[in-house]
Amino acid sequence: MRFKTAIFSFLILICPCALCYGQLSFSGVNGERGYAAMRGIFRWDLDNGFFLAPSYEYYRMSDEKDVEKTGTTHRYGLRGAYELNDSWKILAGVFWQPTGLGYKSVRYQGGLSWAPFYRWGILKNPQLGVHVGQGRYRTYVDTAGQRLERPFVEVETNLKTEAAVDVGFWTLQGSWQKVLKYSETLPQEISFNWADIPYMTAVVQGFLREAAALRVSYKTHFITPYATLVRYQYAQASSPAAAVNGGLNIHWGETTFSGGVEVFEPRREANRKTYFTMSVEIEFD
Repeated sequence: MRFKTAIFSFLILICPCALCYGQLSFSGVNGERGYAAMRGIFRWDLDNGFFLAPSYEYYRMSDEKDVEKTGTTHRYGLRGAYELNDSWKILAGVFWQPTGLGYKSVRYQGGLSWAPFYRWGILKNPQLGVHVGQGRYRTYVDTAGQRLERPFVEVETNLKTEAAVDVGFWTLQGSWQKVLKYSETLPQEISFNWADIPYMTAVVQGFLREAAALRVSYKTHFITPYATLVRYQYAQASSPAAAVNGGLNIHWGETTFSGGVEVFEPRREANRKTYFTMSVEIEFD
């Protein structure tokens, strides 16, 4: 019911924009023990150099009553860009996670995007983006779910870079993000319930110190297979973890359907988690 309500609310939000240039996309994921997540975003081209992208996301750890933290966590976002010229864009964004299941946060970021040329030999559409931001977190429970005597407040300062280029039919994308500073030392018994892994739909839990990802896809007129490798590390962990995904995009007119699988910690059987994803993107022009 919540999923249907979220989709209906999001469609009401973007319907007035449907006659503008833009792209509507939904990504959903399901996993073991009833895990479910959804991300929806409308990228709106205002046709005057400005771009806006409101978003809504949620995830649920489990639908089993005997499993801790079975409720749903929500997050709302708004990203924007202004095209200074053919090569440079100014970027900004804010994400708000209201109090739920003992956590809340707000994140904001700003940056620049650079597209140096359209084509050079076999290279086409290269782009490089750099973001600097802060995340402000408030945790009310420990990792066992017990209420803390007083909330744990953390402020992180982070840096993120993204790059992409087309090489013939291939598209190469890369992402690297790193926390430059935490305002407080992170105790082992304190965590957070929303951490984004580049190019992954599923949400993980914990404070991330660093993440690097490489995504490769091969585009044809009707289908685009893709694969991603991610290496990431939690702030309290002594060794990094890995995640992989793979799938297929099917293009039909102005609509793209996708299906795939995401695997976290593929080589560590005790920690391995597998999720199945589906998504749809619709272009408006």
